[in-house]
Amino acid sequence: MPETDELTNNQDIYETRKGVAVRLRLFSPVLQDKVRQSVEFPPVPIYVAETAGGGKEEHPYTADMIETGDERAMWAEYQAARLAANLLLYDHLGRLALIRGTEIDIPDDGWDTEQESLGITVPTDPTERKIHYIETEAVESNQDYSELILAILAYQGIQQEDRAAAAASFPDPVGGNGGQAGDSPGGPESERGAVASE
Repeated sequence: MPETDELTNNQDIYETRKGVAVRLRLFSPVLQDKVRQSVEFPPVPIYVAETAGGGKEEHPYTADMIETGDERAMWAEYQAARLAANLLLYDHLGRLALIRGTEIDIPDDGWDTEQESLGITVPTDPTERKIHYIETEAVESNQDYSELILAILAYQGIQQEDRAAAAASFPDPVGGNGGQAGDSPGGPESERGAVASE
């Protein structure tokens, strides 16, 4: 199995563990930025504190500041909303990588008929069919899928440490996900939101 930095002798070809050749393609970083911007992240809850001079200042909450029942409920709601936004973003970025970052020859060898005989709906839309084929036929495991995503990111010129973090965040086709609530690439912690008073 080639390393993600040593794809094959032909540097725009990646071979999955199943031996399926995937041609890697560049896509615009502006497109990736727009995908990130399309997902709205919840603002960090803030609290209002009174200053020594009698004024009021707004400060963002952090997890170690949560004490009361109301604060715990507010923080749990924020974390749930943040996780949902993360999952949506990871799904969009994963789809971008597969749709715009790859080309693959989908064989006419009866794989789709076999899947349909198992009760699986095989998409007819070309884009959805491509993603479905990659996820269910071109890779043999979640690890294989992650390595493909890593190769796509490497081909885009993304630094090794950044793409490793990103690949850990992409959902795998079996339904797992490496994203952590609060570890979002798209929702800055400096955003402000719900206000609680001290």
